[in-house]
Amino acid sequence: MFKKILIILFITQSVYIYAGEENLNNAEASYIFYYKNIEAGSMKLKIKSIGSEINITTKYDGNFLASLANKGFREETSFIQKRKQDFLPQRYTYIDEKESYEIIFNNNEAEILSDSFPTVKLKSRNMLYDPISILVLLMKKYPNIENAYSVVSKKKLKIYDYKFNDNISYKIKEKDFNCYSVEYKSGNKTNYYYFSKDHKNLLISIKINKSGQEKIRIDLSDIQHLE
Repeated sequence: MFKKILIILFITQSVYIYAGEENLNNAEASYIFYYKNIEAGSMKLKIKSIGSEINITTKYDGNFLASLANKGFREETSFIQKRKQDFLPQRYTYIDEKESYEIIFNNNEAEILSDSFPTVKLKSRNMLYDPISILVLLMKKYPNIENAYSVVSKKKLKIYDYKFNDNISYKIKEKDFNCYSVEYKSGNKTNYYYFSKDHKNLLISIKINKSGQEKIRIDLSDIQHLE
């Protein structure tokens, strides 16, 4: 009898340990885009994992206000290879109302290809990421995250220095989320990302403040699929 109790306790503990380590693999979520606190459009996030391959796409569909923030229409897709605990971007595509291009990654090197401008080659001492493959990293590896990453954003090599806050409460309308947040600065802008621990670290909000004032906010409105 005592042996059976021990077995039951072991199984129970194993289930709770596994649940705590449960990771985000596939998701589809919708967001509302706000420009200077005025609703200006929507964003869709899709994550799909098949074996060691991960695809993540963000798609903006905004009105003329969103266009002021370069989010009238914009679609970004990143193709990522998972190797053990590493998430390595392989290819990234970008398209908006004005241009489109593709980035091919090879660890710390990147080649930007487009029909509208000459090929651009970038190299870093560190692993290179694109703006949405870094989201996968933040959702899947937290809290085992470095403080700085090299990111190819808007065809330029940038260093994102992150600050993290754990166990914070973030409210969207009337719902409170148990979150961790990630913050980094870019010029006179401060970028904030909020991830829900209750939803496998799914991104639930993005805020961009300029000169201390909120310019952009993107809040979760619906989760269609999460596993």
